[in-house]
This record gives sequence, structure tokens and C-alpha cells, in this order.
Amino acid sequence: MTEKIILDIDGAGDDILAVLYAAGNPAIDLLGVTSVTGAAGAVEQVTKVALNALSLARREDIPVAAGAWRPIVGNSKADTDAPVNVEKKLQTLLGDRLKGFNPPAPEPTHKAIDQHAVDFIIAQVRKYPGQVSVVATGPQTNVALALRMAPDIAQLAKRFVVLGGCFTTPGNITPVSEYNIWADPEAARVVLGCGAPVTLVPLDVCEDNRVAASMLTRDDLADLTFAAPDNRVTTWVCETFPVYVDIWRNFFELVGFPLDDAIAVATVVHPELFDFAPPCFVDVALSERLVRGQTVAHRGVQILDFDGPKTTSVARNIDGRSFMAGFKSALVALG
Repeated sequence: MTEKIILDIDGAGDDILAVLYAAGNPAIDLLGVTSVTGAAGAVEQVTKVALNALSLARREDIPVAAGAWRPIVGNSKADTDAPVNVEKKLQTLLGDRLKGFNPPAPEPTHKAIDQHAVDFIIAQVRKYPGQVSVVATGPQTNVALALRMAPDIAQLAKRFVVLGGCFTTPGNITPVSEYNIWADPEAARVVLGCGAPVTLVPLDVCEDNRVAASMLTRDDLADLTFAAPDNRVTTWVCETFPVYVDIWRNFFELVGFPLDDAIAVATVVHPELFDFAPPCFVDVALSERLVRGQTVAHRGVQILDFDGPKTTSVARNIDGRSFMAGFKSALVALG
């Protein structure tokens, strides 16, 4: 039996690998890919990335729907782009090796559907009640808007998977804030408080050397080359991602390139690979520059009462070796 998934992405390198992983995993029925403005820039760029990734996978039958062009509250595109613009620092560190990093997406060979991502999410969840997992690997804008427009989908969705936040691992925007939540904290608060089952995948299980076995390394790329030397998908990955490995090793001091987005997908189809904390209420800080976007898990006993549904399961560990083996198998299967 397959899991029905909608994959909502913001178009960075690991999003591409998540699309390929989902398209090549026999346990997944990928209903569609939706796009949102985020780490890779404007929603137009993200949409092209999604279309091109599906073309690479020879899965142009999977629909792509363009979504929100900005966060729910204020902030222009320029405001959301600036904090993740580190190319000058990377240029100094890596020089010519940076040429292959996050290039502008070429024009796709096919087009997105004529339906907004928010409407697509609502329609699919209503079409398959109790069966659809919405996996959002960028800012939560599309999902939050869908929940606001159609509150019934909170009861109709199987689960929402939120890639974002941090608890024991330091944040990548502020010491306590992770990018996806920080980029639209108001949206994240809507999703985490909607009352539906939510899986939260924080930096703790993606971008921490404690889970190094789940990160893509040059050894993994060599394994893919050896396992499938004439495979168009693995050949593209092996040509494209060495610079990503170098950046995350040399700049972010991680063992390899973290596969955050694919890990979020894996929580749906391979939950046995994860250790989850008992469900609790997770809230998001909305004000003050230092803590804006901080995820706060309400555990233990406090004097003050904080109302919120205890429906969020936070991933806190991963069997990285088993995940990586399945990830590589999915890419090879695309042929």
C-alpha cells in the first residue's frame, strides 16, 4: 500500500533531491508538487525547479501548482531573500567551485497546472479523506492559507509534516530560529496549532553531525556512480552535488550535505527509522528579532497555562544509514 503525499517545496538543492526521492520511492503516490517562495528565491524560480526535477525523473504526469509569492504577514521578496544570501562569503571560500551552486532554473519543457497551490492542497485532501500527508519542506505559507480557507482539511488530512525548527541544535538564522519557520512564523503557528496530527522535523535530525550518516557525502556519490553508471538521474546528481557537499563541509562544518527535505518525506513512509517524542503542543515566537521564529515545545509542568493542541510529534533521532540506503535506491530506481 502506498502513501499519498503532496510535497510543498521552496526549491533549494535538497528540495530537488526530495522530489526525486518521492518520485522514485515505490511506497509513495506523489499526488503533486506545490511551490512557495523561500530559500531558493521567488515562487516562479521554485516552480521551474519542481517542473525540471520531475522531467529529470520522467514523471511529467505529476502536477505542479505554483503557490504563495510572499509570507502571510508583510515582507517583500527582497526581505525574505536577504538573510540567506551568503554567496559573497562562499565565493571567497570556494572560488570557481561555486559556479554549479543553485543556478537559475532553465525553462521547463512542460508547465504548471492552472490551479493555485492552496486550492490544489484543499482539493486533494478533500478528494482522499484520511489518506493525504502534506509534506511542507519550506515556509508553511501555502499550508497555512489552505487551513485558513478550508478549516475542514485539518480533520480530513492524514497528517501534516513540517520541516523546520530546532531544539537542541542551534538555529541557522538566529541561535534559536531555523529558516523555514523564521521566514513565515505566523504561517507555522497556524499549522502547528491546527489540531491535526503534525510531524515536526527539526534541524536536530537533519543538520547536526550527530546524525552524520543521513548526510550526502562524496562517498555516497561514488556509490551511486558505481551502482548505476549509465543512470541519467544518478549521473545528474553526481555531477551537480559535489559543490553542495563542499559548501556544507567547509562553511557549515557538517560532514556532508544534509538531506532535510527527503528526511521529511521519509517520516511518512518509513516512520520506523525515527525516534519521535510524545505528542505535545509546539508554538512559535512571533516577535523580537533574536527569537522570532523560535519553536517552543510545551513539555513538563509550568505554572502559566498555554492553550494549544498536543498533536505535534517532534522527530529527535534517525537511523541515518538505513535512510541513506533507501534514498540511493530510490534514485537508482528512476533509471
